Amino acid sequence: MSDDTLPQRPKPQPTGITAVLSAILASNPASAVVPVVPADTLDGIIERVRAARASSVQLLVPEGVPALRGRRSFAALRLILQRDGISILVISPDASVLEAARAGGLETMAVGDSSPPRPTTAAPAAPPSTQPVIDKRDAEFLRALDNVPARERFAELSDSDAAFAASLDDLSEAIAAASSPPAEQTAPPPAPKPSRRVSAADIRLSPEEERRAAAYETGRPSEAPPRRTAAPHRTPAPRDARRTARRTAAPTRIGDHTMIIGVAIAVLVVALLIAFGWYQTNRVSIIVGPPVVQSRSQPFRDEIIPITTADPGPNPSSIQAAVVQASASFTVQGQVTSETLTPVGRATGQVRIINVVEQPFPLPEGTELLGRNSDGAEVRFAIEGPVTVPPAVTTTSDRGRSTTYGEIVVTVVARSPGSASNVGANALTQLLIPGMQPIVSDRGNLLIRHEAIGGGTEQMQRIVTEADVQRVLGEALTGLYNAGMQQLVRQIDQNILAIDPTTIFPSSIDLAQPDAYDPPLIEPPIGQPVDPANPVFRLTVSTRFSALATPRERLVNKQLEVVVPQHFLQRGTRCNANERVGFDVAGWRWDGSKLTINGAVTCTEYGVLTSDTLNQIRRALVGVSRSDAETILKRFEQQGLISNYTLPAIQTLPGFDFLIDVRPTSASS
Repeated sequence: MSDDTLPQRPKPQPTGITAVLSAILASNPASAVVPVVPADTLDGIIERVRAARASSVQLLVPEGVPALRGRRSFAALRLILQRDGISILVISPDASVLEAARAGGLETMAVGDSSPPRPTTAAPAAPPSTQPVIDKRDAEFLRALDNVPARERFAELSDSDAAFAASLDDLSEAIAAASSPPAEQTAPPPAPKPSRRVSAADIRLSPEEERRAAAYETGRPSEAPPRRTAAPHRTPAPRDARRTARRTAAPTRIGDHTMIIGVAIAVLVVALLIAFGWYQTNRVSIIVGPPVVQSRSQPFRDEIIPITTADPGPNPSSIQAAVVQASASFTVQGQVTSETLTPVGRATGQVRIINVVEQPFPLPEGTELLGRNSDGAEVRFAIEGPVTVPPAVTTTSDRGRSTTYGEIVVTVVARSPGSASNVGANALTQLLIPGMQPIVSDRGNLLIRHEAIGGGTEQMQRIVTEADVQRVLGEALTGLYNAGMQQLVRQIDQNILAIDPTTIFPSSIDLAQPDAYDPPLIEPPIGQPVDPANPVFRLTVSTRFSALATPRERLVNKQLEVVVPQHFLQRGTRCNANERVGFDVAGWRWDGSKLTINGAVTCTEYGVLTSDTLNQIRRALVGVSRSDAETILKRFEQQGLISNYTLPAIQTLPGFDFLIDVRPTSASS
């Protein structure tokens, strides 16, 4: 018997949910099915219906969709989509949803009972009247939906991360639709691109369908008595190769379809992982501070911070350091660069002092003779050593009485060198004895007589001057500071401690004052000539240094960050309960005996960073350079919308706003 004469076995008809959708799509090829999930909004549903690009759309609405609970929602949905020429059929197991849809003027179809769903108004032809049964294709479809990860896997992510991951997740629907085997039709309509995932939990089955699906999964017959569908009587026929191939074709197509779905899901998972890794790599975080409502400061100056050599503990109120002291000196060599006409000789001569009284007249050490030179300038001469002028002697003879004056000749040397000390004969007229009034020659008991006294001269010499010393003093003080630091370092164990350079006293600035170091030693002194063959002099400076030695990783500035807040909190601050306390240390100084700090305690009341402000900052920073981002954030800071900001170490910010995470600082910062 030929194949044409054999009774043909009827093709299996789609049943259950597949039956409903197949019947609707068969009656209207230009229609599309748009599933709705409980998290959808009315605007999102409208956008996805438009994206389906079909003149007739069937909305699959599960139970518990807040956006579609009232008549006004469906009325708005109908009026908006009517302008686009789109008709809507609402399919749902929820009676309240169907009632609201009908009240809003939309066609409805109830699903979820044991009988095939029937539209309330004109609808495509219903499936056969036989009892629907879930076939293998429906079961495979339900298992695939159950294996798709639910949206809750993004619960641990932030809102922006979850939104991005969900948008990637929506892409899987298009991939799965593209990889599904084509249906038995010549020109299948293009699959719409849904914007959200539908899980098997969104599709409601009747109790009868659930029992049959469970029976198919476990391989056990359903507890309910099987319902037989009417089928035409068939006469037995020989089994040929074609009929055997026909019988084995369905399981083969089911296996191929399952493999394609598995491959598509694997590719999708890899794509999601790659996309999520790219997202995490390119995402940047910008930290901004809340706006300042008001701020006030309480300055402090020369606040003494205690110092201890022991470990102060986790909440220190004193600096851990040891006091180190050392003496240092440094010598530099200077050179006299210019010649000066300088007095080189002193006037020296003999002076005769005459005593006219009969008593000796002693002249102690330091006695001087005073006179004037040819220019009328005062000139002083010193007597070399103490002397005594003998007394006058009176003798009597037949010739009468006679007196011989006592006298002495002394050598005198001018107090100042040079030709200005040369004087003429008898120019010295006063005798200056320490502690006595001047004795004027020829007016008292003494007479002063001498010839011209000379010997004072000038010549060109290299003399050490103040300018020569100042020229090398800076170099000497720099060397003294470095020598002092070296001496301090030698006093400590460098494996444990370190000399904090900010605490060295005297500092390089302190050494600018002459009282910070000992009087300099100059050889030869200022005003004295140097060797003409080697016109140099030596300048030596010295002082005693002091500094603080701290643990190597905890210098004074690091410790002050913790010590200063504890120091003032123990004493109590004047900030209010709603104000944040801040401490601004402007500087510190170690003077050899105590450590003092200068700065201010700030009391700041902060406002709240709104989400609108954070979104405004995010949009303003999309794709800008770092310098432009600095300018933009400073503008927000000047406007009082933020108090501070922290930018990541990148040159250009991402070009997508979902890659920019703008976060407020924590309340404890």
